[in-house]
Amino acid sequence: MIRMLRIYCMLSLAAGAQLLASDPKNVLSLPPEELNVIVRKTPMPELGDSRIAKILNRYFKEGLGGPENWNKVVSLKVRGRLETKDGELELTAYQKKPNLLKMNLLDKTSQNGLTLAYDGEVAWKKVGRRGQPERMGEAEARRFIHSARFGNYLLYPFAGGKRISLVDTVPIDGAICHQIRVELDSGYQVDYYIDIRSYLEIKVVNTDLRSGAVNSIVYKDYTREFGMPIAKKVESREEGEWVSSLVLEEIKVNSGVMPWMFHMPDQNQ
Repeated sequence: MIRMLRIYCMLSLAAGAQLLASDPKNVLSLPPEELNVIVRKTPMPELGDSRIAKILNRYFKEGLGGPENWNKVVSLKVRGRLETKDGELELTAYQKKPNLLKMNLLDKTSQNGLTLAYDGEVAWKKVGRRGQPERMGEAEARRFIHSARFGNYLLYPFAGGKRISLVDTVPIDGAICHQIRVELDSGYQVDYYIDIRSYLEIKVVNTDLRSGAVNSIVYKDYTREFGMPIAKKVESREEGEWVSSLVLEEIKVNSGVMPWMFHMPDQNQ
């Protein structure tokens, strides 16, 4: 009986959240006459007076530092330690707006390395120092490209291919958070849990609606660079199981990261 009551409560909560997200008052929108090219290309536009609009306006200004600070940031370089089930790796990652990403992973014990990158068109990888660079497979590329977005999918809220809605206000890891959902035409659903006090991201859950795969990321120990918040501790889980923990040791903003750095090298290099 207790088990049945728990299941019923879980289903009721899920149904309630779905109803809240489907309420037009909780879906981000603007009158058609105000949706012009400039608004669609603005990362942090003024959003109006609805509940979700007020939450996002505060998130852009308090959580992300506002449009002035955001516009100053062009690229990011970080270095840190990545703990996995197989051991510890040294991570160096580069990002450049809007969606360029490159990650170098090194096992110091074996000196084995792995490079993963996306140059805006091609997602590729290279295994080991002597390995040949190659395009990622379709599933791997799809996931990596999804993760390559500089910032997050709450930015550019009126860009094509997305729907943003307020799901609920819920407790997450000791904090009370606004749960905001972004549904993407790519087939991903992304739930952002934003602390109602600090307006920082506490947790992000990525659901691949095509495969059903669920990945969650927890952010801790924030610092600010150029007014932009960066979590120095990041924990990743797959289907609820721990996958990795990252601790950043060095963060550099606008450190000369160039587009050519993300391109796949020739096979003979």
